[in-house]
This record gives sequence, C-alpha cells and structure tokens, in this order.
Amino acid sequence: MHSLMRKEEIDQILSPGGAMEAFEAAKKAGKCRFIGFTGHYDPDVHTAMLKAYPSWDSVLMPVHAADHAYLSFEKSPLPVAAEIGIGVQAIKVFCKAFLLRSLSPNECLRYTLSQPVHVAICGAGTQGQMEDNVRIAQSFKPMTASEIDDVRKRAIVGQGVYTGPTLEYWKRPATIRSER
Repeated sequence: MHSLMRKEEIDQILSPGGAMEAFEAAKKAGKCRFIGFTGHYDPDVHTAMLKAYPSWDSVLMPVHAADHAYLSFEKSPLPVAAEIGIGVQAIKVFCKAFLLRSLSPNECLRYTLSQPVHVAICGAGTQGQMEDNVRIAQSFKPMTASEIDDVRKRAIVGQGVYTGPTLEYWKRPATIRSER
C-alpha cells in the first residue's frame, strides 16, 4: 500500500472488499512474498495502520536526524514497528540533502542505521556517492547516545530557516490534524 496519508485510508484498505483482501489472496497464491505499506506524510497514520493490522511484513518511513523535531516517525510508529517485529525500511536518510548542510553523509547514514531499522534507502546522485554509502554501511558502528544527541542538535541548528515543515515539506502541515 503506497503513500498512506489519511486515517480514512486504513478503513478502505482493511474493510471487507478492501485492498488487503486482494493482497492477502496474492500472497496466498504465491504471487507476492511480502505485504507492506509506505508513507511520509503523517506519523499518526503509520501508527494507526500498524496497530490496526500488526501482520505487515514491511513498512517504509522517513528516519533521519531531524525527524525528532517535527511530526516524528521516530517517536511514534518506529517503536511500534520494532515492538511488533515488522521490517523497517528507512527513507529520506539525508533529508533530501538538506541535512548535508550541517552533517556529513557518514553521520546521516550512521544515525539512521543506529535506529531500529533493517535497511536505509539512500539516494545518490553519482556513482561516487553510492560507493561512499556502501563504504559507510560496510564499516558501520552504531552511534553512542551522546553521538545521537549531538547529531540531532546539529541537524536542527544547522538548518537555519529550514526547520519543521520547511525542511520536511513532505510531512503534513502542523495545522492539519491527522483525524481528517
């Protein structure tokens, strides 16, 4: 299920005759091995979806060093997914490159991989950037709690006017309630 944004979509997906019936039938027939959902708009919707159907195989969500400061996926759905044991795919590791203004690629990727995720999907504009990402992952050592705190602070302070919805423009505006 791609790009969930609103809680009403949960009922549409999980109700009788909804999309989940088709996905479960496809899985039973051997046409797919895993069922997951994605989104980056509203962490409350992710949390509600995880609680409504805890049998997901996978979930894709933003996990990066600035996430904690605005409508955090790291604070809400990520712990739920980890507790249930669902495969977590992290996106927006570099925050669409905005974090590279104040953090190194190494810090961004190490931060994300230090969270309870199974994979970090990294963007790369060049082969060299991809090779750097691979090297960082191959030599990965989890960040300490003090390193995480430091990176979180610098991720926000280093952005200047780019914070909250300006930095994470893919998330719902704070003025729009998730109950829509």
